[in-house]
Amino acid sequence: QQAGDMIRAACQKPQAAVHFLTGGTQTNLTVIAALLRPHQGVLCAQSGHINVHETGAIEAAGHKVLALPSTDGKLTAGQIEQAWHTHFSDDNREHTVQPVMVFLSFPTEMCGIYTKQELDAISRVCRRRGLPLYIDGARLGYGLCAPGCDLDLPSLAALCDAFYIGGTKQGALFGEALVINSPALGADFRYIMKQRGAMLAKG
Repeated sequence: QQAGDMIRAACQKPQAAVHFLTGGTQTNLTVIAALLRPHQGVLCAQSGHINVHETGAIEAAGHKVLALPSTDGKLTAGQIEQAWHTHFSDDNREHTVQPVMVFLSFPTEMCGIYTKQELDAISRVCRRRGLPLYIDGARLGYGLCAPGCDLDLPSLAALCDAFYIGGTKQGALFGEALVINSPALGADFRYIMKQRGAMLAKG
């Protein structure tokens, strides 16, 4: 409880739900499983962690990763808008996976750092199109402290629906702190955590 309160204060999100999970793959899998219906998929950069480094965990759980080309690991607001428009303007769209979520890594797998302007543009597209924006923060601490980064934790938290603060890859013994900003997205999340083996046993 105390750790969750500290995270909410640091993010300036007093109503956010904070959940602790053991690793990044488990966190990504659990969040995506909680937010998507069976016919829906998640947009990410071609080099995105869920696409190339998690042994097909998302697909194994029944959701397709919809990878978009990128040279620096970053998606753009225009790419997301185009992917949404391509699907929903197709009269035969029910034959294809519905893109209804966006996954970003910060920093990216190619060491790219989103600027506040870039993330704000992505956030506005996602909100306009009803796409939850989820940020993989396995190396979030490094990204926020990188030279030239103009984002801080409160501004990043304000621009997405869920993200996690990575501990495993930043020197902690283990664990990731998942922050869910939207009460609607957080509904029944702990049931999904338990089902996916992500709820820590009582010690």
